[in-house]
Amino acid sequence: MDPVKIYIIDDHHLFIEGLYALLSDEDCLEITGYSMDPNNFLDNLNQIDADVFLVDINMPVMTGIALTKLIINKKPEAKILALTMYNDYRHIEKMIKSGALGYSLKSDNIKELIKAIRSVARGKKFISESIQETVVNKIGTIHRIEETEDIRKSSLTKRELEILMLIIKEYSNKQIAEKLFISERTVETHRKNIFAKTNTNSAISLLKYSIKEGIIDM
Repeated sequence: MDPVKIYIIDDHHLFIEGLYALLSDEDCLEITGYSMDPNNFLDNLNQIDADVFLVDINMPVMTGIALTKLIINKKPEAKILALTMYNDYRHIEKMIKSGALGYSLKSDNIKELIKAIRSVARGKKFISESIQETVVNKIGTIHRIEETEDIRKSSLTKRELEILMLIIKEYSNKQIAEKLFISERTVETHRKNIFAKTNTNSAISLLKYSIKEGIIDM
């Protein structure tokens, strides 16, 4: 299998050198280049050979959020992984909505970073384990979670997907039954099947699974 090609956009040269040192021995990865100037990077985007772009958020010339939007505008198929020190929901939400597939912290260990890169390279959404709780606490209690186009790729049935969305939104079995005009016993059967197929056991773990698999949008 060919290594995943990585391109870094970050304004800290020392950090870039550190990534080179950490990732140079990984056969599954290859750093093809880096840029410390977002504008220069955009000018040369079409000539850059990369599977995944690692984008910092806090840069003086242009934020990573703005840069991500411009990358997606010029190259819609680009796969972007935010690599930053910000662990708050506001930055996570803005980067994902701007087009980033994944979000990792600079404080994550190397195994977690490699996992993030490989997931994003496959077109999967990825939220660093260290910030999953932040995401879950924020969106697990609101009702604006939306289905994505990737939902069609799920192994779950259409009915199971309907019930999955309601479980995540913290509907009870009775509420689900009333909403879908089915019995509570049928809901319970579907719930058990959903947890078995997704290898989860709670609404929170099901939410994490759905984010990772791209079934829902933040």
